[in-house]
Amino acid sequence: MPKHRRRRQAPTPHSPRRFAGIALTTALLAALTASVLPAEAGTTIVTPTEAGSPPIVRGSSVDVVVDRAAVNYTRSNATSNFTAQSIAAVALSGCRGDNPAGTNNSPRTQVTVTDPNGDVVLTKLSEVRDLSFGGFLTSPANKPLAPQPAPGNTNYRGGIPNSGGGFSATVNLDGKPAGIYTVTTTETNMVKTGLGACTVGTPATTMTGFGSTFVTGPKVSTQTFEYRPWTVQFKDVFGKGSVRANIEPAEYQYAVDTATSPITQSAATPGGPTVKFYGFDGAFALPSDPAACVASPSTCLPDVAAPCVPSTGCTPRVMLINRPTTATSTDALVGVFDLDTKAFIAYASLNGKTRTLMSLGTVNDAYYHDLLNKLSTSAAAQGVDLASILATEVSVGNGQKKVSLSLLNGLQIDPSSSPGGVQITTDATVQAGVILDIYSSLRLTGGACVANSADSSTEPNRYTRNENNGYNVTKSDLLPEVPTVGPLGVLVGGPLYHITGKFNSDALVNTATAAIGVDTAAGNPNGLPVWISPFLGGIHTAKPKTMDFLGTGTWSASESPVLTGCLVVDFLLGTGVAVYNNPLPVGFGTIFDPLATPTPAAEQLTDAVNDAVDQVVGLASANPTVSALLTQVTALLPLS
Repeated sequence: MPKHRRRRQAPTPHSPRRFAGIALTTALLAALTASVLPAEAGTTIVTPTEAGSPPIVRGSSVDVVVDRAAVNYTRSNATSNFTAQSIAAVALSGCRGDNPAGTNNSPRTQVTVTDPNGDVVLTKLSEVRDLSFGGFLTSPANKPLAPQPAPGNTNYRGGIPNSGGGFSATVNLDGKPAGIYTVTTTETNMVKTGLGACTVGTPATTMTGFGSTFVTGPKVSTQTFEYRPWTVQFKDVFGKGSVRANIEPAEYQYAVDTATSPITQSAATPGGPTVKFYGFDGAFALPSDPAACVASPSTCLPDVAAPCVPSTGCTPRVMLINRPTTATSTDALVGVFDLDTKAFIAYASLNGKTRTLMSLGTVNDAYYHDLLNKLSTSAAAQGVDLASILATEVSVGNGQKKVSLSLLNGLQIDPSSSPGGVQITTDATVQAGVILDIYSSLRLTGGACVANSADSSTEPNRYTRNENNGYNVTKSDLLPEVPTVGPLGVLVGGPLYHITGKFNSDALVNTATAAIGVDTAAGNPNGLPVWISPFLGGIHTAKPKTMDFLGTGTWSASESPVLTGCLVVDFLLGTGVAVYNNPLPVGFGTIFDPLATPTPAAEQLTDAVNDAVDQVVGLASANPTVSALLTQVTALLPLS
């Protein structure tokens, strides 16, 4: 039987092996035969920046991008012009290698960033690219190898002519100094003539491309940017906005809800936005009306406050920003900012939205943030603006001197866990000396209350609450009044009052402080008086549930209807003895009642009261300068 020759079957066009070979060959041929246009020098770009000379960087994260790394240039002989070598030609016979111990001819670009002190904060070298056959089939082609290989004689760290081949790096400036930073780009191109050696150099350019000459050595270029982070930031306790600012130069930016204003610098010409600074030591209470304070700083700043120009070496304590609305813009920011505690109050308008922004300070906001936001939400549901309530001022006087504090000021006098400062307590304590107590609560349901108010400057100098919380005040008609003599007359003189208080746990403000005197609370070592500099015992602040006070001073108490609820505002600043959270079934009304039957509980309370009073009286008697010291310390209280 004749044998038939077996016909060889032609490969199918869809054979995987055949397809890969054709594609690879086509890619290499295309790369080798492509006309390589003159390659422009690489460009280094720093982002994000603001316009300026040099550009300004605010954030701590800065991107440095090089759009194209250095490349190889070749020519056939010494008189011919250079051309940028294609990446395929580099793969076959280009200048390669990044091995200092061997071949080290690869073109490369390095970026170095130095801080204002000259210290290097970033060094980034262009990456080794994939020049294998498979590297030409990736998208994009010839990507950097991952992971990067060890130094080798065939590594290529250059760019890709006509296609980019750059790289980027991120600089972390967190914690770095503000000032001018320098970005240095070192571009190490390689030139080669025929089969000669690879040399570091860059060809000269002509009108039509590259010439036949070159400049030896790497190309080095520099640029700078100014790192100018915000040095102070203020956040509204209700989350409705923020303000961030710099002192030198005086500039600021603010946010209302989700909108952010442009950056504004203090105007050098009258009529524009202004930023002013004042320096002083001591306590500072935020004003209820920031616009009035900015318009007339002497009405709200301490007497010792003086204008401060930071560039002259002055350290500012308070910053006033005045950017009112104009005929062409409704955007505005008018506020008072405590640079020490970060407490502030400001009126802010942006994109048609107006908000009252406020903070009790970084430390105090941590205590009140959750409570205030709950109260704000409940109040808003009833159509009540909690911010306006917090700005409510309490003013009391005796016709000779007036004392004013706002509920916002009461929140500023807040507990702190620091051993040397203000301390929180829920235990029973006895305080003697100058007593400061501020209380306010807001009820939004249950029906509007009947207006009810009284104070120490108006007869009959008594007050009975209708709500289940707040003050009850009675005045002694049997004991003589204490003469109102000297600068502290408004505090230490006048009728003798017995004030009891019952306070809610969710109060807007509940601050009770032995501002000057002694305190039996734990943490006040040895009962030392707090007027001994530097306040060795600290100022003990309680957020009491109850108060029992006997003494003289100024006070006011009120209940005001607020829609379907009631606002309670009580205030006391006087001298005497106060018992807080008394665990005993007796109080001043019992131990000073001659008809009361002595009990162990009454004796225990009487001993604590007598001990506190004896310390104050004994120290005052032994030191004739106490009056002057009291006057100095009183000046530190947030009194207008």
